[in-house]
Amino acid sequence: MLTGIKAIGFDVDGTLYHSGEELQILVGKKLITDAAKLLGRGFDDIEEEYLKRREKYRSNTKTLDSFGLPGREIFHQLWQGVDLGKYIKRDLRLVAMLERLRAKHALFIISNGRGIEIEKKLKLLGVNRGWFKPLVACYDHNWLKPEPAPFLFALEKLGLPPESVVYVGDREDLDVEGARAVGMRTILIGAKSQRADWTSETVYDVESIFVPA
Repeated sequence: MLTGIKAIGFDVDGTLYHSGEELQILVGKKLITDAAKLLGRGFDDIEEEYLKRREKYRSNTKTLDSFGLPGREIFHQLWQGVDLGKYIKRDLRLVAMLERLRAKHALFIISNGRGIEIEKKLKLLGVNRGWFKPLVACYDHNWLKPEPAPFLFALEKLGLPPESVVYVGDREDLDVEGARAVGMRTILIGAKSQRADWTSETVYDVESIFVPA
């Protein structure tokens, strides 16, 4: 079990909620459509190339950037046009777990995205935005996980040494690697990992990993 932890950080997409295949397909098609339009190309013309690049970069934002397009802005506009309420529902089990965790630990968020989008998702989940200090919206700072800047920023705001902080995410390449690079301890959701300090099948299982500091 993890001991000596003073603060717990969370990713949002894929960690605090799972969007499901329907939303993932919708987002993928919309991003390719937008990229094709901005590049003056057809959907069928760009789809195969886009998917190959996404496999390489493991990130839609980096894939869009590789075409010379403003990936962060395209994502922001996309979320503005998606009815997230169809895909993200109030999660009382998650809320109860976070309430118990925050009684013993500081909570924070580091997520690729804009603050307005992250706060909307938390509201749909029924989670109080005020529970997370800081809430680091990477796109608002022109950051992108796994670069160290958002993790270092969170540590500065928390005023804690990295070994007393754990970060929870669903991506080994973005979440685990980014947090490990600055000395944070890590939990990977939904997969096995040789790099994370701990793994958890779901976000609901995270609570059982901790021993109060």
